[in-house]
Amino acid sequence: YRVNKETAQRILEVAQKLNYQPNNAARTLRSGKTNTIGVIVSDISNKFFADIARCIENHAYKHKYTVLFGSTDENPQKLENLVEVFRNKGIDGLIVVPCEDADEIIRDIARQNIPLVLLDREVPDLEVSSVVLNNRRAGYETTEALIRRGFTRIEMISYSMGLSNIREREEGYRRCMQAHEMSENAVIHHLRHDKFAKIEEIIREARQRRVEAFLFATNTLAGQGLSAIFRNGWRVPQDFAIACFDTNEAFDIYKTAIAYVRQPIERFGTEALDLLIKSIEQRDKP
Repeated sequence: YRVNKETAQRILEVAQKLNYQPNNAARTLRSGKTNTIGVIVSDISNKFFADIARCIENHAYKHKYTVLFGSTDENPQKLENLVEVFRNKGIDGLIVVPCEDADEIIRDIARQNIPLVLLDREVPDLEVSSVVLNNRRAGYETTEALIRRGFTRIEMISYSMGLSNIREREEGYRRCMQAHEMSENAVIHHLRHDKFAKIEEIIREARQRRVEAFLFATNTLAGQGLSAIFRNGWRVPQDFAIACFDTNEAFDIYKTAIAYVRQPIERFGTEALDLLIKSIEQRDKP
């Protein structure tokens, strides 16, 4: 910036001698970038989201980005508050796991031209980048794994939420039961995400109806279901076979045979961050 080479060299030598560190706040004012991104998941204590968050953080470090994390607890108001807090901190972009009843909040983020990537779930009719599992196929194949083991009376325990990943897993379950001419046995029990007490009642009634296996929509539901089964003195897989999505620490504690979908955690994290960085760079092009 109109400084001759000799003067510039002297400045660098003095800066090095004084151990000068660049002022990142000043850099931000000049460039408009903070090299900080926000990651909002439903529950950072859930192993699935915690593992993805760690993967994003590791990958972001390689790209010289800092990551801020937040949990919505499936509360759209918390999501809205977190977005506002992160925006005030000058984040360059967001990776978000949408919660129920938050479609308009997500659309508003997109309208504000904030670089955005959706993770694990999608918002209908919104053209933004997303990283999600093929949940219909996963639901189908997980159900089929139980059928191949000889089970016919298979029921599903799911959430009473309209989230895209949950509904698609249910659809995969129904399709598989129908394809194997077991539609009459296809039953889906819905629970609130914060009300697990009913799961024990569901399993007890299922035992009376001679249900052989359960497909759980998430690892949290599977952990709760497994605890209820063992509290009642039943065994897995002798009394109930179990299949679910993602692993759970309870599986290691009980040392029992459970089939589960292993989601590509590292791929979720790295692809979500790569898409976000690409979006940030496109926005910042002159």
